[in-house]
Amino acid sequence: AYRRGAGFSLHLAMVADGDEEARREAKELLDYYLGMLEDGDFSAFAAVDRDRLRDGAKQTSRWLGQNRTATTAELETQRKELTDLAGQIIGRYGIAQKCKEMLESLDPERARSRSLEASETEKLQQVAADTLKWVQGHEDADCDSLLARHREMESVVNPVLADEAVRTGAVTGKLYIRKDGTQHFEADAKPPPPRLLLDRERNIAVIELDEAASDEDLKNIIDTLAVLTAKAAKGEINAAVLNVKGTGASPMLIGHMLRSGAFIVGLRSCVSAIVGCVTGRVVGPAWALLLGADYRIASSEVELHLPITTAPQCLHHIVGPAVATHLCMDAGTMSVTDALGLGIFHEVHPGADQASKAAFEMASRIAGFARNSTRLTMMALARDADEFVNSIQDNPKYLYIPRESLDGHAQKEVRAVATVR
Repeated sequence: AYRRGAGFSLHLAMVADGDEEARREAKELLDYYLGMLEDGDFSAFAAVDRDRLRDGAKQTSRWLGQNRTATTAELETQRKELTDLAGQIIGRYGIAQKCKEMLESLDPERARSRSLEASETEKLQQVAADTLKWVQGHEDADCDSLLARHREMESVVNPVLADEAVRTGAVTGKLYIRKDGTQHFEADAKPPPPRLLLDRERNIAVIELDEAASDEDLKNIIDTLAVLTAKAAKGEINAAVLNVKGTGASPMLIGHMLRSGAFIVGLRSCVSAIVGCVTGRVVGPAWALLLGADYRIASSEVELHLPITTAPQCLHHIVGPAVATHLCMDAGTMSVTDALGLGIFHEVHPGADQASKAAFEMASRIAGFARNSTRLTMMALARDADEFVNSIQDNPKYLYIPRESLDGHAQKEVRAVATVR
């Protein structure tokens, strides 16, 4: 009997603790919404609506002072009354403001800079005008009615804006957030797969890819090269040509293999020498692919964007400390001629075809030597493979640059992170 009584008392204590925790959470939530109303700026609202919000906040504050021992149910009832009042007024103003901003953005002069078709512009103008007229004619609408009207407007507006964003270079897909806080993005449009070509007569591998290559395809390339170099009697792959077509892809499309530098590390572990050839826009991970090559070739129309956002740890050994600092701390574009003079490129050719041909010829020349001799020479001249991981990912301070003031002069001891989109 004593044990049963003790157990029952413990149960009652646990229930009491749970009720007190729920009451504390309800009280904190009510205080949060009350603070938002008391500190909010409602100067743009009509005088009648401002008075209603102030009166509601005062009544709630007075009620809390008079009911310090209110139950969880009473606190939640008071919170619902307060949020219904605020949602009715603030929601109505929010929807009206959104409609007005949309109509202003569709003004003929401002619409010229947008990628909207005539039918899409007319559709957006119609839904914005209809929603604004409904809101202005239903000042007593409750929160549910306002939310339903807002969803109806978004069902028309969002598809049009999504199509416009795609036409201007945006990427559509699904974003997954893992339990540890990391994110994974899957694009609706699959990127073109990279290609691995083998020339067994010259012992050369040719890899063609861009920044949007998937991790799975890059892993398959590394696994294939590892098998060929491990099982071959004399080592079939002695050098690799890395043809990189820079596209300036969205950062959401960049996989872990390129973002972290794992692909370059794996590639350098499989082959003795890498000859890199870049075309298009060199920005983001394209820099890591370029700087991961032992011999670097480019076409004259290449666009080089600074600062680099993926750089190997041994960057100062590859191009020198001064050039490494310039690449990480400068912003803007760099000409191919300047890059050639700074030692970033070893050769520059007029077109992409000529550059690709020169890269293949250089790789053939390197692969013509004995595999062991080539590998020992590169081991003595080049850095270890594990030094080609992305150092900026672990220490973004490498990208810090002075922030400019309004008059265009740099401010001392002020830093800002420069990002390349």
